[in-house]
Amino acid sequence: MRGSLIILNLFFLISSCKENDKNKITEVATTEKSFVPKYGKEFFEYDKIEYYNNDIDSVDALENNKGLSKLNNLKYEIILGETPKKLDDFEFLKNLEKINFQKSEIDKSKFGEINKIFVEKTVNQISDYACIAVYRDILIFKKQNKTVGIAKICFECFKKQIIGTNANTENFGQDGDYEKLEKILKN
Repeated sequence: MRGSLIILNLFFLISSCKENDKNKITEVATTEKSFVPKYGKEFFEYDKIEYYNNDIDSVDALENNKGLSKLNNLKYEIILGETPKKLDDFEFLKNLEKINFQKSEIDKSKFGEINKIFVEKTVNQISDYACIAVYRDILIFKKQNKTVGIAKICFECFKKQIIGTNANTENFGQDGDYEKLEKILKN
C-alpha cells in the first residue's frame, strides 16, 4: 500500500514537471517572437566603400608559401591572420591588388542597407563557429578619401575583424546579417 502511494506521488510529480516544462517552452517561443532588436551607434561615418575580394581556394598553399617572400607573408597575414591592426597600415592597403584581391566600389545606393548591418545592436540569438577564418572579403570605409574603417569578413564561418570604430562590434553579423551582407556584395 505504501509503495503504491509513493509511486502515485512520483507519477503526479513527474506529470507536473512535464507540464511546467511545456509552459516554459511556450513562454520562450513567445518571447522569441516578440523580440525587437535595439540599435545603437553606426560603426563608421563614410562616403565611399572600397570592396576587395579574393577567390583563393587553397589555404594550404598560403601556409606553404608564406616564408617565400614578403608579399607571400603579407598575403598569409591578410587572409588568415590579423593584418591590418591599424588604419594607417599603408602597406596593407597598397598591396591588396598585388596579392590578387579584385577591387570594386560599392554603389552609394547600398549604403542604407550596409548601415543596418554595421551598427551596434542587441540580438535574439548569438551564433559562433569554431572554424578558421579565411578573410576573402575586405571592406575599406573612407570619408573624404581617408580610411576610417576596415572590415575583413569570412562568409564561410561567420567571423570578422573590424578596426576603426569605437562602437561595440560584438554582435556584428548576427540574426542573418552575414547572409544579407554577402547578398549586397555579390549582387
